[in-house]
Amino acid sequence: MARGKGEDEKAKRAPKPAEAAPKRTNLGDSGNIKRFLDDAVIKVLLDDDDLGYEEDTALSNVKLVVGFGGVGASLLSHVYPATFPKNWWVLLACCAAYFACSGILQLLLSFCELESILLTRGKLDAASGKRGAGLNIASHFPRFQEAYTLGVTPLPSGSLGLAWAAKFKPSEGEGSPPCEGGFGQREWSVAQFFDDEGFFQEESFENAVRDFLKEYEAAAAAESKKSK
Repeated sequence: MARGKGEDEKAKRAPKPAEAAPKRTNLGDSGNIKRFLDDAVIKVLLDDDDLGYEEDTALSNVKLVVGFGGVGASLLSHVYPATFPKNWWVLLACCAAYFACSGILQLLLSFCELESILLTRGKLDAASGKRGAGLNIASHFPRFQEAYTLGVTPLPSGSLGLAWAAKFKPSEGEGSPPCEGGFGQREWSVAQFFDDEGFFQEESFENAVRDFLKEYEAAAAAESKKSK
């Protein structure tokens, strides 16, 4: 049955699904460029329809608890129902707790997380029903440089064992293998994915990251079979 003129006009006026606006940045803003690239890497890793990794949030939860502890200590120092100097011991305890919590968070950031952007759980082996080692995904992009380096290191004990896990140290050269001893890295020039006006070619970068991670998985699986 043919549609009437009124139905055709309604169809023309119906809102069309909005397309995602292209991302754009100042090419001199290294921090924002790195943020765009890091977000794209995380998106690829956590894509359920493709690589399907799961984020390991155990360490993040610990940081939240420590952070709330510091905030709670600060709040208690303000609301404790006593005036100075009667409450000096409360103020001392709250200050000590606040600085301890802040110190723990700073130590985690400076000596454990370093350049990590995502910690993942290991994938479940359908045959054995066990999970493999998780992954520590790190990125390296110095200021005033054009080379963005993505690194992958194994995380055998999960995110809570990050302090004892091997850390990512970028090596020079684009020709490094996708996986060697469980470690992998790939380097790209950001000029490949940002045009002269600062528009981010996100899909192209995601494809490059996806290809590298699949190469890494295949190489890691081959190394695992050789070691058995």
